Amino acid sequence: MEIINLENFDKDIFASGVGVALGNFDGIHLGHMELVDLVVKKCNAKGIKSVLYTFHDHPENVIAKKIVTPLINTNEMKAEILSKVRLDYLLFEEFNQVLMNFSPEDFVKKILIDKLNAKLVVISFHYRFGHKGKGDAKLLKQFGKKYGFDVYVVEPVTYDNIIVSSSIIRDLVREGDVVLAAKFLNRPYEIWGTVIRGKNLGTKMGFPTINIDPDERMVLPAKGVYISSVMFNDVSYQSITNVGENPTVGDVGLRIETYILNFSGDLYESNVKIKFMVRIRNERKFANLDELISQITKDVDLAKEYWSSTIY
Repeated sequence: MEIINLENFDKDIFASGVGVALGNFDGIHLGHMELVDLVVKKCNAKGIKSVLYTFHDHPENVIAKKIVTPLINTNEMKAEILSKVRLDYLLFEEFNQVLMNFSPEDFVKKILIDKLNAKLVVISFHYRFGHKGKGDAKLLKQFGKKYGFDVYVVEPVTYDNIIVSSSIIRDLVREGDVVLAAKFLNRPYEIWGTVIRGKNLGTKMGFPTINIDPDERMVLPAKGVYISSVMFNDVSYQSITNVGENPTVGDVGLRIETYILNFSGDLYESNVKIKFMVRIRNERKFANLDELISQITKDVDLAKEYWSSTIY
């Protein structure tokens, strides 16, 4: 898969025509993967390249000029997930004032036809395009007939009778239900970040932790303790992760701290990926450090029991 920025690409690479999957693809969840699988299938049948077209930043955040829709995946995460499928191109465009004001037909003519030379387009049932989202699936099919491309609409994808959507996944993560979120994503929810210096309090208690500085645009799991796994240098380690403010020691501000089982070493400034497997308890304020140490010991034992019975 090749990653392209639409602002500076050579459109001659699409001279023979392509198939395009349209959407924000924030989540790359089960519903999104239906679109990706379908565009790849249809493109293979036609003998043309497949393209996923999306934006660098979530349009709602660009319009509001602040983070109103936290991300499930960064662009780097999207690229890694999609690299595992047979998609030919991942194409990012800057969502700006000009694009924001395109009429639905402007978008079709200037993007899908003039730039991408689309021969087929795949969208979700609720996809909207053009100024103020005036374009929908019905209108896109009309433009398809006018400009000569086929349109395929993916109907809602459900899990346990619930329609899979990015908004529901965000809510689940915020509530700490990372188990159900993982069902919708078909993988554990994860956060990437750089290890930063902490107060070394964990080391003094016998449980040295790494502190993560996550992307501020990401949706964060609910406060509490999670069984997790940490990956760095392409190796995965069992762990427990606390999301919270460490009320027992009077810290201020949200922190993400991870204790890695059976590991020793300095990971300062390393880039790591934390996967949240299951939330095991709420954040609590303990009477003293001894009570906190006792609880962490129980948390670690529970994590060991979990990993001894889990194949992932």
